[in-house]
Amino acid sequence: MNLRDPKTQITLIITVVFLGLYYVWFAKIYSPYQLKISQMEIQKGTLLKKLHDVQETAAGLSDLQKEYNEKQIQYKKVEILLPERKEDESFLNQLHAAAQLTNSIVTDVTPLGTTPFEFYETNNYSVEVEATYHGLGKFMAKVANFPFIVNLNDISLKSPAQKLAMIQAESVKDEKPVTATFRVSTYNVKQGQGS
Repeated sequence: MNLRDPKTQITLIITVVFLGLYYVWFAKIYSPYQLKISQMEIQKGTLLKKLHDVQETAAGLSDLQKEYNEKQIQYKKVEILLPERKEDESFLNQLHAAAQLTNSIVTDVTPLGTTPFEFYETNNYSVEVEATYHGLGKFMAKVANFPFIVNLNDISLKSPAQKLAMIQAESVKDEKPVTATFRVSTYNVKQGQGS
């Protein structure tokens, strides 16, 4: 290679200028922007992760809203069927009216407490009734037709130790008195529930 040759000198000058321009471009333009690009790639990854988390949360909120709406529908159905509060007085009035209409005697009513559930409460009572067998059936039919929901459970029948004068006087000769003990459950909307 002859350095005195003008073609070689021009080639060397072009190469040196090109290398200088490449160095300036690499040092002043490419490297700073490459650093910014790397930082932006990291930010992009972070933002994509946050976006994914937000989308999952939104999907969860959608599911929660759907579940809430379903629970509201269930609650509205329960609320339509049940009284808003416990109504002991109404229950006792209905119970004694049923006894009078069927020539039965309610000898004991004992509150057993309230059991809370998701949207409603169950109010339990132990009831003892003395009547004839057929009178007891009529009494239970009257209880089943109360203007609110009532369930009878744990029915136990036995012959009373003493014959009741009222039942004997009004009963047919073949009918014997029985004493029935059972649990009555009434229901009301759970206190503190609402739309």
